[in-house]
Amino acid sequence: MKWTIQQLQQARYETIHFDELVEMEEVLTEHPDVRGSSSIQFKGTIVAKRNVYTFQFTISGKLTLPCSRTLADVDWPFEIEGTAHFVLQGETRPVELVEEDCYSYSGEELDVSHLLQERILVEIPIQVFADNPSNVLAPPSGKDWELITDKAKQKQVDPRLADLAKFFDKE
Repeated sequence: MKWTIQQLQQARYETIHFDELVEMEEVLTEHPDVRGSSSIQFKGTIVAKRNVYTFQFTISGKLTLPCSRTLADVDWPFEIEGTAHFVLQGETRPVELVEEDCYSYSGEELDVSHLLQERILVEIPIQVFADNPSNVLAPPSGKDWELITDKAKQKQVDPRLADLAKFFDKE
């Protein structure tokens, strides 16, 4: 999601409208709770005043998150509305702008992909629950863990005691 400053200069005369689908699954799945992502719809308007570019936007899509009870995959739809102001690096921001919504830029391109990533990751809930947890099965294994049933645990022999088990078989 990049715009050149030359393209954004057109917003001084008329508002620029945008509506784009962005693939961010690779970036979003770096977060430990995000297992997958749909295409992200990013739409809104851009207005320019001096060297400040104001984005009014809506971000929507779906993330796949683990259920807090069963660790099963749960689709979490989201729709985030927001405003972001991009101020030329080295210039002071206008006092009427909210500091949390201000970002600095330099160069001839304005990249808003970090803005999308930040806004989506901040909105991820602490707990997500499956609608009907009895129908959803938890994954049998994951990174550095595996589900072991009682029967499988009884059949499993500790490798340190394997030689001792052979001792009783000889008689």
